[in-house]
Amino acid sequence: MTVLYFLFLYALPLLLPPSGCIMTFQQKQLIDETRWTGTREVLSMSGPLILGMLSYTIMEFFDKVMCSYLGTDALAAVGSAGIASFTLCTLFMGIASIVTTFVAQCFGREQYTLCACYCWQGMYISVLGIFFAAVLWPLAPLLFGSMGHNETVTRYELEYFRARVLGYFFVGAVTALAGFFQSVSRPRIPMYAAIIANASNLILNYLLIFGKFGFPRMEVAGAAVATVLATILQFAIMLSFFLHRHFDSRYRTRSSWAFDWHRLREMITIGTPSAVSMFLDVANWWIFTAFIIGRFGAIQLAANTIAVSFIHICFLPAVGLNHGIAAIVGQWLGRRDVERAKRRTYTAIKIAGVYMVAMGITFALFGDTLISLIFRAEPEVVHLGHKLLILAALFQAFDAVNIVCTGALKGAGDTHWMMYVTFVMSYLIFLPLALLFAFYFRMGAFGAWIGATVFIILLSGVLFRRFRKEGWRNINIFTRTAREGTSSAQGH
Repeated sequence: MTVLYFLFLYALPLLLPPSGCIMTFQQKQLIDETRWTGTREVLSMSGPLILGMLSYTIMEFFDKVMCSYLGTDALAAVGSAGIASFTLCTLFMGIASIVTTFVAQCFGREQYTLCACYCWQGMYISVLGIFFAAVLWPLAPLLFGSMGHNETVTRYELEYFRARVLGYFFVGAVTALAGFFQSVSRPRIPMYAAIIANASNLILNYLLIFGKFGFPRMEVAGAAVATVLATILQFAIMLSFFLHRHFDSRYRTRSSWAFDWHRLREMITIGTPSAVSMFLDVANWWIFTAFIIGRFGAIQLAANTIAVSFIHICFLPAVGLNHGIAAIVGQWLGRRDVERAKRRTYTAIKIAGVYMVAMGITFALFGDTLISLIFRAEPEVVHLGHKLLILAALFQAFDAVNIVCTGALKGAGDTHWMMYVTFVMSYLIFLPLALLFAFYFRMGAFGAWIGATVFIILLSGVLFRRFRKEGWRNINIFTRTAREGTSSAQGH
């Protein structure tokens, strides 16, 4: 399947014409570029990120596979508690992720010292994760008790969630460091760190879930602890590269650690809407999973968990393109070249679209067989999980547009508009549609997924129109001219 994926990546530019119908003067200046030029840039930046995301996808997938051997309740709980944990950490992780936008534009301007400065501020923002963990730990029983799940599922959810929040700081710090390396065109470093961490996570899952080789049998809690330990390892690897003399000589990574309130305020101004957008987006899926589908019992919740696990194989590698195009757009805007920023985005949409459609068709046609072979699930779970995958196949191409356009708009600093549109689309369209089909038409989880399908299709039109109309073109993310970075850049 991975081989097919890369075949599609490299065959794509031969199948689709260049983007745009009417050429401007600036576009005519780019006529010397072949269709491979943009593809090569997108793949060189996003390819390592895709591999890193793919390794994470495989790890998450087998995480759930291992938990399925503990029973339907455990499988249902991991899906619900996992998305709850991720949802709540987006409130600070989303601000830390804006490191990509600032570093990419500074890199494009050749203000290299500021690249490290913004990365350090991103890591300081991640300290909020410790505060979030302290607040959420005592509130967890109330939170999961309100979801109406059975007693066993709720107990598993609490065990998993409480272990995951202990790693919140490292999640934010990894996000900031990965954003730095992506934006300075060194995406292989977060890729290697992710692959090593995810391989370690897989081994730790086996040891801690089932209690092998003298390790305690922690079951669902063991899966969460393994994830936290792997994230700490990932942070340590990337931090060691960040502080290495090679990066210090160009970016002053060891001497730019000072707390800079002005830079931090810039990041909060642009990053807070990004964090709110991320939270609103993920939270509506959390509500969708825990409070809508979860109301229909463990079987439907387990089927949803399985379907989402397969969809992540489509989704997370595309998120690699999301991160890659955010850095690419930021770099080209830093060089004042809007046209190339647009062309690279259209190329990324084509790449993501072909891959996600191919994977969606595979899951729709062979989903029941794959579920039966991989998961230890009841026949009812297998049947419903396959039906959900068929629906997912219908929206894969549209989701590709959503994922890439979101990254491009973030790279341009268009975070305020994203926040508003995320709220309107998620809470005035997505959740009402899911509730309508699930409860009013009494279609359960399948009906909720019909609502999700309609939402994703509509959202793709809104995001693509925003990017194509260039409402982000004149956004300035810097509140003052960063002169101190220029002199340092000239010396390298």
